[in-house]
Amino acid sequence: MGAHIVRIDKPKNSSKGTHGWQVRAGGKRKYHSKLFSDNVYGSKGKALVAAEGYLDQYVKKNPEHTEPPYPHHFREEGLMSNNKSGVNGVCRSWGYPGWDKKKEYRMDYWSAFCGVGPQGQRNSWHKRYYVNTHGEYEAKRLAIEFRKGWEEAIKEGEDALEEFFQREHFDKITYDNRFGRG
Repeated sequence: MGAHIVRIDKPKNSSKGTHGWQVRAGGKRKYHSKLFSDNVYGSKGKALVAAEGYLDQYVKKNPEHTEPPYPHHFREEGLMSNNKSGVNGVCRSWGYPGWDKKKEYRMDYWSAFCGVGPQGQRNSWHKRYYVNTHGEYEAKRLAIEFRKGWEEAIKEGEDALEEFFQREHFDKITYDNRFGRG
């Protein structure tokens, strides 16, 4: 898992509204987390500074927690027992389009999962290939090809990963506009 900091923002109007930075660290059998709340530290920036200081101290005391169990951010050996595609990170699923409020138009797809996205974000990225567009065999083949390309790129480093996502139409402009940063 390694040691890192993530942002937590739950809505203020919910009973569990939380805003802050969470330090997460852990080895193979142990997990540790600590939240640095914006409210307690006075601002988002001050909470981040406190979280970074805590993370530095934690890593010095627990150096074994700095290396993730999967150095390339994906499982390289062996398939999970429930894997149906034959490739880690590729699965068949389905969903409904956002406009289909009555849930009448089911869309089946093959999905390739990427644990690290454009610009190194450690979010869950999924690239979907729809069966009704490509056909069953081709959708699966495209998902496997995308996943294999992502695995190769992540092993080669940040520049190769950036090039991979640009080739796959995940350029910075699209990413920034999608998240209101452009």
